Amino acid sequence: MRVGRRLFSERPYDGLSIDVLAREAGISKGLLYYYFGSKRGYYLAVIEAAAAELRALASPDEKLSPDERIRRTLDAYISSAERYPDVFRAVTHAGVGADAEVRAIHDRERAALLELIAGETVGSPPPAAARTALEGWLSFVEGATLDWLAHRDLSAEQLRELLIEALAGSLGAAHAAVRHNPGK
Repeated sequence: MRVGRRLFSERPYDGLSIDVLAREAGISKGLLYYYFGSKRGYYLAVIEAAAAELRALASPDEKLSPDERIRRTLDAYISSAERYPDVFRAVTHAGVGADAEVRAIHDRERAALLELIAGETVGSPPPAAARTALEGWLSFVEGATLDWLAHRDLSAEQLRELLIEALAGSLGAAHAAVRHNPGK
């Protein structure tokens, strides 16, 4: 999986052959086909492994305060995007519209992250306005991280603090929306 993440982060999917993947991993093509069925099967397994690693890094640690847990989660997210930028782009941007299986991984992981952040901030399940605000914030997180990967003119710490401040603003806006229009 490490070799696949490195290769898919260095080169686009279409730029890698099963021969190159097998050679770089130090195994036969047949072994890749046996375990993954195809290059695409290997690619999806690599994306699943990356998602599982991020989920493990973001898992709650009850010894930390909620603010520290959110910082730790965002640090893990940013670090993962930095280490594997093309895998991050594929999951959050490039592959999402065109690839139903990559989109399913993205949507599942995004829902898990929303639940985690909601649990740390407003409770789970979140009220409707907070849920909508958190969905919008997650889009902001993805977009800001993609911009950061492209420009690298902020430090990772500055990006994290920008995301935290945006989270506070999003939840503040959700609270204000309900306070000003308490209908539902």
